[in-house]
Amino acid sequence: MAAASPLIDDELRRFIHGPVSAFLGTADSLQVPDCTRIAGLAAIGGSRFRILIAPQARTALANAVLGARAAIVVTDITTYRSMQWKGRVVAAGEERTPGDLALLHGHVEAFRASSEEMGMRPSLVPHLFPVEVVPLTIEVDALYDQTPGPGAGRRLVAGA
Repeated sequence: MAAASPLIDDELRRFIHGPVSAFLGTADSLQVPDCTRIAGLAAIGGSRFRILIAPQARTALANAVLGARAAIVVTDITTYRSMQWKGRVVAAGEERTPGDLALLHGHVEAFRASSEEMGMRPSLVPHLFPVEVVPLTIEVDALYDQTPGPGAGRRLVAGA
């Protein structure tokens, strides 16, 4: 049996660390959706993300229980290339680490570095992101192209 393609390869790792805007989509037990800004994300192997969200994102945090379905959408702010991963929450309620703070600062800096190109004053960017963050780990099982255009919504890779 052939190995499944990774849902997060080296090129996608570079993509998520670029000038991106990222969001976490969740739903409650009645399937009422919620969306909140991701303040940092890192790939763990070929199928997991550690993501950071604000502690004030109470609905997302209430929805992000172990085993809950979740979606991560990442868009390059300079090209609008957009990818969506779908999966399940596999860790929630962990303590924030110094590495998480470095991840937050790297995410904000990458966004800030390209913000002027998009017509935004770089000095405004830090106000878009939280100072405190809560980490979650999502194991993804599908990848979709969400770049605006005729290919939007096309499934790219399905997990094993």
